Amino acid sequence: MAYKVLTADHCKELLALSVENMQLKLSDIFKLQDNLTDLKEASILDYYTAAVWWAKENSFTEQQLSGFFTVIHTLLDNVKEKHMSIIENIKELQKMLVGIGVEHAIQPSGGLQFFNIQQAKLISDYVSNSLFQHYKIYEFMFSHTQAEEIIGTDVDVEVCLAADVPFPPPLDEGINENIYQQYIATPPPSPTPEPNEEDNTVNKEVDIDKVLPEDINIYSELTPEDVRDIIESVSKEMLGGLQTDVAKKLQEKENQIIARINKIHKVAVTPSS
Repeated sequence: MAYKVLTADHCKELLALSVENMQLKLSDIFKLQDNLTDLKEASILDYYTAAVWWAKENSFTEQQLSGFFTVIHTLLDNVKEKHMSIIENIKELQKMLVGIGVEHAIQPSGGLQFFNIQQAKLISDYVSNSLFQHYKIYEFMFSHTQAEEIIGTDVDVEVCLAADVPFPPPLDEGINENIYQQYIATPPPSPTPEPNEEDNTVNKEVDIDKVLPEDINIYSELTPEDVRDIIESVSKEMLGGLQTDVAKKLQEKENQIIARINKIHKVAVTPSS
């Protein structure tokens, strides 16, 4: 019965582990990866872990651990796969314990002769308390399908406020309002400057066409004398600077001619050598 389910390496490693790591190792050995959601896998893993830890507490050797684990694995498999009754399973346990403490047995040994009578009694008591006492529960678990439960969770997602608003808002009980207004709150926008009188004058001059109706002729009330005065004033403004420039240029030209005449006169008066 030794090393039929657990190898010697498995037994050596399991005896050196803590109960938490022992459970992880057994889940890897027997491929019980869904033990957190599957009730059957969780119960089987708990059954195996408790048995190995009990064997470690009773100072079983690697061979004894392997033989004992073959016993509890076989008995559970009889419930799960063969659907044996509790009476049939007790008889199977008796067959496996045959030959313990007997030197010359008439019946063939069950393969656990490396235990003594005291250890055989401990194994029988342990199996009775762990499996046979809860036999109906194991039968029910392996004969019914686990109901699937769908669990939903409502998640509230908070969206950040706009960038122009302080985030998060200040706590009313955590900060003074004056301090908040002075150092934290976003300052109000700067006021738009008011236009001065010169700008208003310019705007009025520019927009005069928009103010006056299209059917009004602003020249209809002017007399011929008014028109003549306007033309003369405009001509003086436009031609005044031009007359000054022309007079200046004529004066310069006249000065140049006089200078040339004086030079010629000097040459004519000077006696020849």
